[in-house]
Amino acid sequence: MRVIFLYVIPLALMVYALVDCAQDDQIERTSIPKPAWMLLIIAIIYFGPIAWLVVSKIARPRTGGTPRPPVFPHRGGGRSVAPDDDPDFLRKLDEEQRKRRREGGQSGKDGSVK
Repeated sequence: MRVIFLYVIPLALMVYALVDCAQDDQIERTSIPKPAWMLLIIAIIYFGPIAWLVVSKIARPRTGGTPRPPVFPHRGGGRSVAPDDDPDFLRKLDEEQRKRRREGGQSGKDGSVK
């Protein structure tokens, strides 16, 4: 039992931290480059992997598993805007609906205007 706590668990933790560090898409965490993190994980057996896991989990954004909407830099100063929240889109949509009503046309089954 002592062998597990002294050798197997730290080795497994080190392997997990190395794989996680190698697959990390960010080049640097805080001010330490990725190769330096890998050396810390290997050189400092107990502290290195734990430090990597703590720093990497704190620095990663928590998105909840849902993808972020695309960013449209020309709308709203770089923030994401859904089409139904975009005032320009809503204005154009309203203008098209008014135009259709004025012309007396209604949509057919195939989506074309009569």
